[in-house]
This record gives sequence, structure tokens and C-alpha cells, in this order.
Amino acid sequence: MNQRVAPVNVTIEKNYDSEVCGSIPLHLVNLIQPHGVLLVLEKDNYRIVQASENVSSFLNVTAEELLDQDLSNYLPAVQMQEIKDKIKGQANHNKIPLTLTFTVAGNEVAFTASLLPQDEFILLELEASEPALQLQFISLYQQIKYSTSLLKQAATIHETAQIATEELKKFTGFDKVMIYQFDPNWNGIVIAQAKEDDMDDYMDLRFPASDVPKQARELYFKNPYRLIPTRSYEAVRLIPIINPITQRFTDLAECSLRSVAKVHLEYLTNMKIDASMSLPLIIDNKLWGLISCHHKTPKYPSYEIRSAMELLAGILSAQIEAKHIEENLALRVQLRNKHVLLVEQLFSNASFADGILEGSTTIMDLLGLSGAAVVFEGNISTGGNTPSLQEIKELVSWLRRTKPNGLFATDTLPVLYPHSKNYNAKASGLISMPINAEQSEFILGFRQEVEQTVHWGGDPNNAIQMEPDGKNYHPRNSFAIYKETVKYTSLPWLQEEQEAAEALRNAVLEKISRDRY
Repeated sequence: MNQRVAPVNVTIEKNYDSEVCGSIPLHLVNLIQPHGVLLVLEKDNYRIVQASENVSSFLNVTAEELLDQDLSNYLPAVQMQEIKDKIKGQANHNKIPLTLTFTVAGNEVAFTASLLPQDEFILLELEASEPALQLQFISLYQQIKYSTSLLKQAATIHETAQIATEELKKFTGFDKVMIYQFDPNWNGIVIAQAKEDDMDDYMDLRFPASDVPKQARELYFKNPYRLIPTRSYEAVRLIPIINPITQRFTDLAECSLRSVAKVHLEYLTNMKIDASMSLPLIIDNKLWGLISCHHKTPKYPSYEIRSAMELLAGILSAQIEAKHIEENLALRVQLRNKHVLLVEQLFSNASFADGILEGSTTIMDLLGLSGAAVVFEGNISTGGNTPSLQEIKELVSWLRRTKPNGLFATDTLPVLYPHSKNYNAKASGLISMPINAEQSEFILGFRQEVEQTVHWGGDPNNAIQMEPDGKNYHPRNSFAIYKETVKYTSLPWLQEEQEAAEALRNAVLEKISRDRY
């Protein structure tokens, strides 16, 4: 469990998200993967208006022969009624899981199915069903229960993530399982990993935002997972190409069988993996990260295994969120205790500047500062390691012009205010609490530069390689560690710290008001 852990919250100035990748209409590809069948149905009468071309591989009938036929021609009446009842009883567009038995020319074929009601039509995904033994269900249930108990015992988010990767690898059989967390700029970092010895080690490596572009990230809110059983598949068309109901390509955003972009299959090839499966970790309705599973050879996890993985992903999301809440509460309590001591010291001191810069508890203790300055009534009082008085005056002048209203915090001051590059070692981070901005009166907190080396999985500057035509492109073909030195940054300002700074500012304003009146 003692694995190295790289910081996720390093501020990386360059935006590695890709407008090229983000503009690809991934949901309008009109193609599916061949491990299942897709039917498009009319909403009122369940007439089949589109079918995937590979239907003959699963049923003794061609796609053309299915068109304009009623779905009820192929299903038992009780199953058809179940479809109608479930669609009628559902108020939203969530997937409806079913087990369906198609009868064609006297032959019965069982499928695990997902019914996807849309505004104008219904999608029906079908995958061949293998007889599921009760023992398999019991075994999966016991595994999930055991894994959940381990997750609850973890002390930190990283421990929780590491346990999840190890447990998922055990019961899914994937060669590698990783937890991938997004930073504020949508670059991802591997924070937990369980793998076979001969697999590449991605622990602590960052991957540029273009690896999971905006459109792909948005689709994770519509699908519980993305499965690619093999990157070597031949994509299957829908027949006819244009949806007769909408007169457009059928929107496959919510379709698990949806084919993936060729550039992503090339990406898997470059990573030396054949099969992959990824599941979103959604916290507070935001995409926090991904569970990413890789396999060296083709792999098709059963519907039961996928369902168990989906369940565990939800449990893991809840556990990570709970750990976040615990950590935030602990920090708030810690800051509150320091705030009480500091405010008591503030009001018992004749000078508010002395009250927060000197004594047993200071503003530096409260906010984790390397230095602080109070600019008030023409005087500058300092504590700790700060820029020179002249540099502080110039900084205040810039703040008065550009950031006069309310609290302001940055962990990349030299990027916003280039003059501060002269003292970046002392003040790459700044938190500014205006007292009276018009009179150039501020409380300033400084954080020293934390120069860090970020390890990327390949050169992020070459993540997208365009062809001469300017239209086609390829992913990078090397994931060798690329080191980037991040300068002019400090530790980031947590939301709780900014709230503590605002509370202290209000206390100072109250102190000034009392002393004057």
C-alpha cells in the first residue's frame, strides 16, 4: 500500500485540451461494435426502422428483413408486455435492463438487452446471453460486499482508490486496472494502479486533456461504462444509414455498443493493449475521474461482471466523496480553532497588524503562509519571508487597479503579474484581502514557489500529430516518461482556506470599525 503519490493539484499553465478532438461528433457515427446488435424502434408501435448490419450473425434473419416488422413478431407476448409496462412506468430516459428471447424461423436466441427510450424513438441493444449460474451471482455479490467493506476501512482517498484497483483486477481478470483523476484543466493523473508485472507502469504519470477530450468526457454522463472488447474489430453500419424518423444519423450517445473513433483504437495500439473498459467516477454531478481497465488480448467481460463493475464504480464514487467530506470537515475544524485564537489575539491588541502578524498564533499559521504583509494607513508591516517594501507597494498598486473587490487568490502570481518573477521564490502564491482598496490598504499573504517536476505519459506537446492535410491526425506513439518542470507556482489555495481568509478579513474590518467609532 506504500505506493508513491504525485500531487494532482499542481497548476499547469498550458491548456492541453484539444479543440480538434473535442469537435468530433462521437455520438453521430452510425456505427457500432460487432459484439452486439442494435435495433431502432418507433415509439408508438415498436416497429423496427433501423437494424445493425450484423444481425444475421446472431439471428437467422438479415437487417433488411427485420425492417418495418413489429418487434412483437419475434418476442413472447409476456416479454413484449414487460417492455411496454417498463417504458410507460419510467419518467426519464434511463436504460432499462431486460432479458429477451427472440424467435426467428423456429430458433430461440436469448439476449441481455438494454432499452433506451429517446424523445423520438427507442434504442434496443442486444448482446448474446450466456446462462448465468446462481453460483456466479452469489460469488459476485460476495465479492462486492467484501470489496465494499475494504473500501470503508481505507483512511485516505488514495488508499481507497488503490484498494479498488486491486479488488477490481481480482474479480474482473483485467491485466491492469487504474484510477485516473482529473485536475482542474482536465489533465489526468494515475493515482492508483494494479497490474501484471509485464505491463507498463503508469503510476503517478499525467496524461493530457486531449486523451479524454470534452465530447468523450460528456458521454460518460450518459453511459455507465465504455467497453472495447478488442481494438481489432470491424465497425458495423446501421441499415438504413439515415434514421427514417429523424431524417438524421441516429444519436448513439447513450448506446454502449457505439463504435469508437479510429484515433482512439490507434491510441490503444500504441499503448500495447487490445481490450479496454472504462467507468466514470462522478462526484457532486461532476466527472472526478475514471476507472480504466486494460488487457493485452481481446476480452469480453460478461454482462454480470460489467454490472458488478458498474455497481462498484458507484460505491467507489460515494466512498471518495465521503473521504473528501471527512477531510474538508477536519480542515474546517482545524482552521476554525486557529481562527478563534487569532481573533482573540486580534481584539486584545492595540494594533490589528500586530494582532495578526505577531503572537502565539499568526495569519501565517492560519493560512499556511511563508510571509504576510499589512498595508494600512501609509505603513507596511511584515512577517515571515516577503518581497521588499517597494515591491509590496508596487504589488498593491497593481491590486488596486486590477483586483480591488473582495478576496483574491492565485497560486501563479508571476504569470498574472510578471513583475513578481523577480521574487517568485518568496511569492509565487498570493492571497489578497482588501481593507480599503481605494486607499491601497490590503492584507497580503504569500506562499513560496514550489517548483515541481511533472511526469507525463509521453510528451503532451505532441499528443496530437496532424497530417499535412490539416484534417486527419494521430495520437502520440510513445508513452515514455516526459518530464516537465513547473515553475512560478505555489501550493494551491483550498476553498476552506479562502473562507478562513474571508472570515479573518471581516474580523479585521470589525476591529477597525470599533477602534474608530
